[in-house]
Formats: sequence, structure tokens, C-alpha cells
Amino acid sequence: MSDLSIIEAVVLGALQGATEFLPVSSSGHLVIAQDLLGVQLEGASLLAFDVCLHFGTLAAVIAVFWRDIIQIVFGFFGKRYGSFASADVQSPSESRKLGWMLILGTIPAVIAVLLFGDFFESLVSDPLAAAFMLLVTGTILWLTRFSKVSRTNSGLGWLKTIVIGCAQAAAIVPGISRSGSTISAGLFFGIDRSLAAKFSFLLAVPAILGATVLQLGELSALSSDILLSVALGTLVAAIVGFICIKWLLALIKRGRFSIFAYYCWAAGLATIVYKLFIHNS
Repeated sequence: MSDLSIIEAVVLGALQGATEFLPVSSSGHLVIAQDLLGVQLEGASLLAFDVCLHFGTLAAVIAVFWRDIIQIVFGFFGKRYGSFASADVQSPSESRKLGWMLILGTIPAVIAVLLFGDFFESLVSDPLAAAFMLLVTGTILWLTRFSKVSRTNSGLGWLKTIVIGCAQAAAIVPGISRSGSTISAGLFFGIDRSLAAKFSFLLAVPAILGATVLQLGELSALSSDILLSVALGTLVAAIVGFICIKWLLALIKRGRFSIFAYYCWAAGLATIVYKLFIHNS
């Protein structure tokens, strides 16, 4: 029998909203948290709840970057969306180029899901694997402290976009942070910090939207008994996600992105110790 309390849903919603955009891996945290909380959702119901939480974070990123998204759409038609245009996107051609970059950056994740989808699904219920991957994420984040903005080539390019897209594909593995890997890839390339973060968040839109649309059929697995809990969890995910995007953007501008490495290491090690030495004792 599937069961989800309001408290569990709110906790998981807040966790999803924070970790989807902060570079600490939302999938890894959800796998670990669901295990620790003893969430009684089964199979399709658990997947359906995850779909709802991701919809909440999708709403958050759209709420922050709606001007950019509208301008990109209009850019494909060679038009500028009047006074609503983002200050960072000056012309339809630039908007159109950014749109193509987002499409290109999404392709590696699509290929990865098609080729290795079953493997990724097998990791969703393995908190120990997620914990080890958090250690990897922490190391990647820590290494960004040595990255420097290029004085001659701090913008996006096709090759940079493909590599960032591959970083997003790798983040399908629970414990590898999507925002952490994509922003880090941009920073290693010498891309401007603000642009690297913005592109990472915009790249999340087609990724989350595609995953949500493909799994919409799973929503039928939700029983009426947990609909209120699911709705509250989704709302909390959206609110917390919005706040965390704004905070992370400000943090990256100050060059303090690598500080999340210590949290990832601590969370990963704590989970490993708990699962190997405490939980099984």
C-alpha cells in the first residue's frame, strides 16, 4: 500500500526545490531521504510523485527566467519581444543562437536516456551508490576554485555546449549534480560565471520538461489519499527552487561556487557510514 504523509511530502518537496538547482544533486538526495524517512510509496506511485516534484522545480526556473525563455522563442521567428526582452539578450539572432545552443546541449542527455535508461533506473533505489557519487560531485565542485574566466573567449560556443550537455547527461546518475556538473563544465572552459549559471538553468528547462512529459502517464498511479500531500510537496518544491536559484546566482557572481564541495563530501560520507556501519548493525 502506498502512503505519503504531508510532512514527508513537504520535506521531500523542499529538498527537491533546493537540490535541483544548488549543486548537490537532487536525485541523490531524494534517493537517500526517501530511504531514511521510510517513505511507503511503491513503484509507479513513487515515480509519479517525483514527476510532480520536478514539475514544481520547472515552474521555479521558468518564473526566474521567463523573459529569456520568451525572447528565445520569439528569436526563432526573427523578432524581439518588445519591452519584455531580457537585458542580456540584445537581438533576435542572439536569442536564436542561444535557443539552438540549448537544443544542442540537450541532445547528449536524450541519447544517454535512450541507451542507458534501464541502468539509470536501477540506481534510483540505491542510496549507497548515490552517496559515492556525491563524493564525485564534491570533487568536481572543489576543482572549480582553480578555474578562471577567459579574457578572450568567455562566451558560449558549439564545442563548449556539447561538453556541457555531456555533463548534464552524466548527471542522470543519482548523486551527480546536474547544476554542479554543467556550471562546473562552463567554468572549466573559462565561460563568464553568470553566463555559465544562466545557461545551466535554462538547459534544465527542456531536460525537466521532456522528462515530465514522458512520464505524465505515471500520474494515474497516484491515489486520492495522497493527492493533498503531493500537491503541497509540489508547491514547496517550486517556492524553494525559486529562492535557491536567486541565491545561487548571487553566490556564483562572488566566486563562491566551490563551497558546496564540503557539503557534498559530508553528506556522502555520512550516508556511507550510516548504511555500512549503523543501519546494518
